[in-house]
Amino acid sequence: MKRTKYIPGVRLHDYGCGTPDAMFARVKADGYDCVQLAYPASIEGIHSFADVDDAIVRDTQAAITRRQVSVGVLGCYVELAIDDEKTRLANVETFLRMLPVCQAVSAGCIGTETTAMRLQPAGTTRERGRYLLCKSLEQILPEAERLGVTVGIEAVSWHSMNTPEATREVLDTMQSPALGVIFDAGNLLTLEDVDRQRQLWERTATLYGEKIKAVHFKTQGYQPDGTPVRTGWEGNRIDWDSVFDMLHQLPQTLPVLREEAVPADAAVDLAEMHRLFAGR
Repeated sequence: MKRTKYIPGVRLHDYGCGTPDAMFARVKADGYDCVQLAYPASIEGIHSFADVDDAIVRDTQAAITRRQVSVGVLGCYVELAIDDEKTRLANVETFLRMLPVCQAVSAGCIGTETTAMRLQPAGTTRERGRYLLCKSLEQILPEAERLGVTVGIEAVSWHSMNTPEATREVLDTMQSPALGVIFDAGNLLTLEDVDRQRQLWERTATLYGEKIKAVHFKTQGYQPDGTPVRTGWEGNRIDWDSVFDMLHQLPQTLPVLREEAVPADAAVDLAEMHRLFAGR
């Protein structure tokens, strides 16, 4: 029996920048019920996380209630695995400041990636990156647990946490009920796995399916050298049918957030979402 429930959503800054009420009204009118909210990217007057104050949080709470749009992911994409101690600790402080905001707007999780290897100093390995990520999470997770919020870490093939196995390693190291995963199929999929996607998604489900807190939904192709490229549906190489065959087996409710959205194409994107939600 299919148990999974889905909430159709969109990355808010793909709709531009404005007040919380105006932005939430736009996505709701197009048929989305939740958002990924990154304040500096989508809310006018907010240029950094330091600008997120009580007034803008109250405006967000009012918009959530008025427009009936939830926050699936509060985006706080800072480099928690960077191999530069001063920068890493400053990023931890930024993330800690956003935890009460996550609680206040009832976000499903507060999300971040795990540092691209191209940003690391020469000689830094993925293993060291994951060690540094865990050092950062050691400071963050106790406060997340106290506030009752979830931290969502996102696996990316060119980052320190780059595979389902590496993700499981971090989850096992931290052993925290406040730690979950944002599942981005495009970020996890490499060109070499395009023709064996079902096995990749089965590994994902086996290793941490129950820890998935949100799903990123996008279309993606590849250059001959394996570099991912944005496409329309006609050039998409992600096998979303096999992804949802996996997701349908999970018990939790999942926000599914359209990334790289073109607002004019919302009807097409939502039709594809709802087809996938219904299952085969």
